Amino acid sequence: SNMSQDFLRTKKNLDPLDSRRAVLHGFRLSFPAGRGIDFVEPSFATLKRDPTSSVHGVSTLLSRVDADNLDRQEGGYEIEVAATRVYETGEELRAEVYVPRNELPLNHPEGPCSERYRAVLVKGAVENGLDEAWIELLRTLPVYTPSAETLALRAAVPPLSVLPQMSIAELREHDGTSEAREVYTSACGYAFAHKPFFRSHWGRDVTFRNVLHFRGINLDANDDGGISPFPRLSQLMPSEREYALQNLDRLLHKAGAPIAVLRDFWEEQEGALEGVFSANTMSKLA
Repeated sequence: SNMSQDFLRTKKNLDPLDSRRAVLHGFRLSFPAGRGIDFVEPSFATLKRDPTSSVHGVSTLLSRVDADNLDRQEGGYEIEVAATRVYETGEELRAEVYVPRNELPLNHPEGPCSERYRAVLVKGAVENGLDEAWIELLRTLPVYTPSAETLALRAAVPPLSVLPQMSIAELREHDGTSEAREVYTSACGYAFAHKPFFRSHWGRDVTFRNVLHFRGINLDANDDGGISPFPRLSQLMPSEREYALQNLDRLLHKAGAPIAVLRDFWEEQEGALEGVFSANTMSKLA
């Protein structure tokens, strides 16, 4: 996912010094099932050893500081030095690659990645002019779509009018800083009693953060912590809105029904949005 030099700058906050298109032999691209974030990003790309395969990509030159920064962001991998072949000259270029810390069996099933993740891969490959057959392989990667069960859960979310209302300040009181209060998190304006893996999700609505992530924008520098103004669901691109709703799906699966609605969020939404919500009496839009 780090092939695009623009992505490294805007999302990873790095300053690439140089890059080379290259082929890595002895590995194949893999998306191990069950190794991602279920209901949102079920699988991420990794390398699987295979002497008969190869992977096309980009070797990027980084400063030591930026390389260490990227290693921290990509935690969970081992770093291995491998020989790659540069596109233009065929010369050998030794580069650091991320390999699984605990290698899975060769017969471990493959899973779909998210539409967002596939788009990042394709953008990086096209931007760097990688082999057309490789780009086509990336374009045809299977992507996650919610199951009928998940869509039924989404459709069964209680009407806004029957849920208690909660303010931004009240939600923030459940950010994990007090042992006396359960951790809450909110997605698309619905609050849940749930303690996600990501500490940055505690005590706030994550919709804005989800949209930043989908757009490939650096989170640390741009996330507002879940305050007003909130993204208006009707103004998001369909793919962005679906990504935000999939984060809601995950909370529905993990935490059950929402315990409240975030009043500030819904005051900034329309009265209804076909296929998403209706009867929003909290709306303050003219």
